[in-house]
Amino acid sequence: MRGALVGVSSAAMTTGAHIAAGGGVPRGPALIVALLMCVTAGALVARVRCDGLTGYTAIAAALAGAQLAGHVTLMVGAHQHHSAAGPSWFMPAAHLGAAALLGAAITSVEYLYAVCVSVLCWLRLFTLRAPRASSPVIRPRPDVAVRQPVLSFGLGMRAPPAVA
Repeated sequence: MRGALVGVSSAAMTTGAHIAAGGGVPRGPALIVALLMCVTAGALVARVRCDGLTGYTAIAAALAGAQLAGHVTLMVGAHQHHSAAGPSWFMPAAHLGAAALLGAAITSVEYLYAVCVSVLCWLRLFTLRAPRASSPVIRPRPDVAVRQPVLSFGLGMRAPPAVA
């Protein structure tokens, strides 16, 4: 779930920032490569064991790295540089801020998911009626050897020779 959230969030932020900066709607191979970079970042962060602050740091770093790689890919694919609407530091600051906020949101979602699963498991114990143990059914064992072969002709049942 973490990887999917990182991949989708970074792809949305990358393409949204590209459109907002005046680059137009991304198309063609540049868009595909940018999306593949975002998905790769999501797949990589999904494989990392994330606990506490290290988890948040890994998620925020993956979001920032995917945005940077996607942004560079879209700029190279468009063969033009964005016209900055504000100061030159505004776009990197906006990307880092978005990565920090989304990293916190994804970490919170992951924690709340674990809490909800735990609560639902405990509630299941109390809401579902457990079946009562029934007494075991005693069944007679069938005989392994046949007592009288049906329509026995010849020497009878197949067996080793009497000499053996």
